[in-house]
Amino acid sequence: MDRKDGIMRPPTSTLKPPPRTIKPPPSLRAPPASFPAANSAQRAGGGRGRKVALQPGFSPLDWANLKASGKDLRGIEGGLIKVDREELKKHNTPEDAWTTLQGKVYNITPYLHFHPGGEKELMKCAGKDGTKLFMWYHSWVNFDNMLDRCLVGYYSG
Repeated sequence: MDRKDGIMRPPTSTLKPPPRTIKPPPSLRAPPASFPAANSAQRAGGGRGRKVALQPGFSPLDWANLKASGKDLRGIEGGLIKVDREELKKHNTPEDAWTTLQGKVYNITPYLHFHPGGEKELMKCAGKDGTKLFMWYHSWVNFDNMLDRCLVGYYSG
């Protein structure tokens, strides 16, 4: 033991750093394409969804700009309406598509070309209640904010 300043210390030749118990932080690099979470088709819904290439002018920013433009996206005159099952069923074509999400009815026609999964996927809920399908794939998405300018009214069943 070394007694230089009155403190007992072991000889320096026997000092070793303690074993490393803390793991280094994970890399900030994006995971490789083969990593399951990197593939958005495998995130929610057990890998059933597929993203499609959107046409120029149909990005999320373009959708936000369209919403802010003041253009009528509801497709109906007047205020909010009550929509029953029979009325909802009538709106099931790409030219006139409505769906209900948690009791609210939206005209999804203007959004069809902006949908990351493509028009075909979105048309699965046209003319019917799309809540279950939406929550399966997009439970974290705030549809009230995304489709607020498309609100037609409320579903009365």
